Amino acid sequence: MKRKEGFVLRKMPGMNLVMPIGENIKAYKGSLILNDTGVFIYEKLCEGKSSEEIAISLTEKYDVTQEEAMKDVEATCADLLEAGVVE
Repeated sequence: MKRKEGFVLRKMPGMNLVMPIGENIKAYKGSLILNDTGVFIYEKLCEGKSSEEIAISLTEKYDVTQEEAMKDVEATCADLLEAGVVE
């Protein structure tokens, strides 16, 4: 899974948004709001990390089990796919 071109992550006080840019603005109405964990996962996807690698990174950053981390990665990836910002 990788990030589609034409989207940018904007971090603002109290809010993290994945927003369309350029020609994508016409096709995508609005933005995707991510919590801090979602941003972490999105950034790792942008780096080309696999779901398994991201889950391991989550266990190192947060106090979660591998199973919990993998569920978070899968749920976030599903949301990102549905929103059309990754493929």
